[in-house]
Amino acid sequence: MILLIGIVLLFFYFNQSGQSSKPEATEEFIYKWLINKNGTFATYMKETETEDADLVNGRESLSESIGLWMDYALLKEDKRLFEEAYLKLDQYFLEDDGFVHWKLTETGRSEVSTNALVDDLRLIQALFIANEKWKVAKYEDAAYVIGKYIGEHNRKTYFLTDFYHKEHQYASERITLSYIEPDALNQLHERGLIDRKTYENMLNILGNAPHKDPFFPKYFDVKKSEYVYDRRINMIDQSLAAYYREKRGHSTISFLEFIKKELKLRGKIFGQYDRETKKPIVQYESPALYGWLILYSIEAGENELALELYPEMKKFRIQHGKYKGGYSVYQNNTHIFDNLVPLLAERTLCNLQLVKEDKE
Repeated sequence: MILLIGIVLLFFYFNQSGQSSKPEATEEFIYKWLINKNGTFATYMKETETEDADLVNGRESLSESIGLWMDYALLKEDKRLFEEAYLKLDQYFLEDDGFVHWKLTETGRSEVSTNALVDDLRLIQALFIANEKWKVAKYEDAAYVIGKYIGEHNRKTYFLTDFYHKEHQYASERITLSYIEPDALNQLHERGLIDRKTYENMLNILGNAPHKDPFFPKYFDVKKSEYVYDRRINMIDQSLAAYYREKRGHSTISFLEFIKKELKLRGKIFGQYDRETKKPIVQYESPALYGWLILYSIEAGENELALELYPEMKKFRIQHGKYKGGYSVYQNNTHIFDNLVPLLAERTLCNLQLVKEDKE
């Protein structure tokens, strides 16, 4: 019965949603291959299993995916799309007290009792913007309750930290730089959901981070009051940290020059680099990485770089066949993150009229 309802809803969506009646190819791919029977987003196409609660099984659903989908709906100005995401959040992820489960099983059951600051901040920002755009009070109400929860629980003294373990009533003692979304923090501060000292501390962590390496630190250890680097540099983390620094007007010139140099030297950006040698230590690329780099480049006023990165991202997209529109589909499988972030990047480029909208 649930499956039948889902099919009916999808039929209604594709045929009645106005401007969304002919979705982009990647959007359609997600609806076809990465939606569970209950309407939540599946992380992978295939069933997989892991014993590590910090990792994600195949069809498990993440609050991260809802936040990214909400961002996409806002860029597309698609109220129906946003409402669908809100309903998934409200029904399956959000508790009455404002706690948001960072992941759920395929059937919508929680087997962990932690949230994720990065995902909650993205949700808060999207919900506040949606209320301003469409005047839907429940969006603002949800943002308030989530913001109040993280303001009270995801904290060590006057810092917000990576996660809160509800069962053990324990907050992390570190804050990852790529989690510090300044616009969301500003929303929380303006509405009194975090105090001024916490707000300023968070922005100072982002703004005061060393940036001549050309890599940024991985996180700030609140207990030790020091920045910590990884030897293996994850470029998605780096791209987000750079993106958020640009939003605050902080220099990212060393990182920017590194990206340009790598493109000129190797013609691509790899997923990980050695901090000391500045050389790639993996052979893989990622459409999600290129997507974040595109958004970072635009924020930095480097539209030419964004357009140079765009075909590198698009080369991962399937152009024909049953997986048309999907990114990085390998052995009948892909990760939803590698599809959602390119959606955001391409929609941003389209909105700026830097590329044509691709619905084929």
